[in-house]
Amino acid sequence: MRLPSVCRGIALLLLCTAAAAVEPAAKPYTPGWKYRTYHTRIDVARDGTTTTHYELAYTALAESALHSLNEQDISYHEHDGRLEDVVAYTLKPDGTRLDVPETNVQLTSHNGVNGAPPAFSDFMSRHLVYPNVEVGDTVYLSYTLRDVKPSFKNYYSLLTHFSDTAIYDDAQVVVTAPVSLRLKQKTFRLDAPKVARIDKERQQSTWTYRNPVARDTRKEQSLFDRAWKYGDEPTIEMSNFADWRQIAVAYEEEAVRRAVVTDRIRKVAGEITQGVTEPRDRAAHIYRWVSKEITFAGNCLTGGDVVPRDTDLILNMKMGDCKDHATLIQALLAAQDIKSTQVLINAQEMGYTLPDVPCWQAFNHVMNYLPEFDLYLDATSSFNPFGTLPGQDRGKPVIHTASFDGIRHTPTRTLDSNFSVATQTMNVAPDGTVDIDASYRLGGDLANGMSKRFHDWKASPAFDGGANSIREAIEGMGYTGSGSYTGLEGADGPAETFAYAMQYQVKQYFDTDDPHGIALAGIFPSPNPISGLASYAAAQRFEHDFFCHGDRRNEELTLTLPDNVHLLAIPHDAHAKTPQLEFDATYERDGNRIRVKRSVVDRSPGPICAPAVAEQYARIAAAIKKDQKAQAVYEPKQP
Repeated sequence: MRLPSVCRGIALLLLCTAAAAVEPAAKPYTPGWKYRTYHTRIDVARDGTTTTHYELAYTALAESALHSLNEQDISYHEHDGRLEDVVAYTLKPDGTRLDVPETNVQLTSHNGVNGAPPAFSDFMSRHLVYPNVEVGDTVYLSYTLRDVKPSFKNYYSLLTHFSDTAIYDDAQVVVTAPVSLRLKQKTFRLDAPKVARIDKERQQSTWTYRNPVARDTRKEQSLFDRAWKYGDEPTIEMSNFADWRQIAVAYEEEAVRRAVVTDRIRKVAGEITQGVTEPRDRAAHIYRWVSKEITFAGNCLTGGDVVPRDTDLILNMKMGDCKDHATLIQALLAAQDIKSTQVLINAQEMGYTLPDVPCWQAFNHVMNYLPEFDLYLDATSSFNPFGTLPGQDRGKPVIHTASFDGIRHTPTRTLDSNFSVATQTMNVAPDGTVDIDASYRLGGDLANGMSKRFHDWKASPAFDGGANSIREAIEGMGYTGSGSYTGLEGADGPAETFAYAMQYQVKQYFDTDDPHGIALAGIFPSPNPISGLASYAAAQRFEHDFFCHGDRRNEELTLTLPDNVHLLAIPHDAHAKTPQLEFDATYERDGNRIRVKRSVVDRSPGPICAPAVAEQYARIAAAIKKDQKAQAVYEPKQP
């Protein structure tokens, strides 16, 4: 490289050379591909059936996108729809068109054998592999999906959004529908639709969208999961449901016909609850039986047929989707004179709010509510005991399909139900070998999951009390040792509280021949370690609501050093407190024995926290991170 004249002097040569070596500014962010075309045209009939034409063109901007772009899938409900007019090809920049040959198309059907209807999933998938896709090429795909019947007769709703993390050159959504359907719509972060009358009976609404620059997510805060709301992204809501009650009634009209008490249902319910007298206990037995015996599979509420299947089919196959689980439980409970209703809920991350326009697509899951006990049940979860819900179901708006009484909300976890207590005793021998007795008591989600996993492990041929896994873990640290789990007699499956213990030995873990500083923590961390919160010390300012939940964590450690060393110092106590969180660590010394107590109280009500709470997590985490560095110091005694 030739230097400019000002750099030719000896005194300036090094400075100018260093300046020339500065790296160029980082390139603006761009995703690996873009939507060259994104067109959706929906023709709605009076009964709610639709004919939808898709025209999609993806242009490859980088090699990283080639693997995902050269394979495309079309999925649809074959039982309720027809796929027509598929066109697929690779378009080169010079206009050359390479059609996808039939040999590059694979069909996957979930239909029954010999033309029988699908038992649980009627998804048909057409997998297309595009030829010779290179950077700069455009992958083109267009097709039409034609409904055989509507999801809800005489109703139509649309709930869709664009992503601002993608580039759209030309995006368009067009809905043509009878004026008699009286469709209402609301648009967020998009221009209002252009509305045109096609004729005296039909009206057309057209939305357009362009996004030339994709939002760069690389530097966004990764420690908190944003709680998205409808309207946070460019969103279209459209429906002719008058209100949420009408959605509840429409679903109940179809579902109630399947939740009938047949002779078989009455017999099965009697066998499940035999010898059980209290109604709540009978309900608990039915819930546990269904969650254990009926495998989860199928479509749930993803479009297509929203009608549950017959209980005979569910019992014969011991399998069903969420609608089937809810219907079977409802029928079994009714056989025991216990009232219940099915409940529509959204089990995804955006399900903490509802759209302004009532759309049935706001729900993708079905469960049950028992008014006599004010309890929600989700039998598709095998990790939750009776009366509790999995995390994705908590704090959500729901509608009860029978006896609709407005939008209700599922309960959240209370602070005291989510807890962990870890107690460890470590005795160090003169040669540095350490013997550890550790016990753990858990409540809430941790208890649900751990008790289920231990139950399944105990029931497997591989169970050996943990001897092999503990030995391998110790060897992975570079030591030799042994151990086992104890106190597993209560591992009977999902439980609201669960306790277990460990006993293990690690040979020559400590060096007693030289002075050392040692971290005051167990060799194996607890299932819910306080130290795990230290990562939030790196949290940056967060601008959005995020997911959170409160809990209590307590850890106690007693470490006894051998007589051949002298304990010189222990750490200072540590305390940190914010309006919502609190951390405490105390250290006591008695000769060569150290007692450590640490606790964290998180009073977050959940499931959503305001942005300001992120700063509180960062402050508490900073104190925890500092405490993690604290050490006790010892030296060998002189002979």
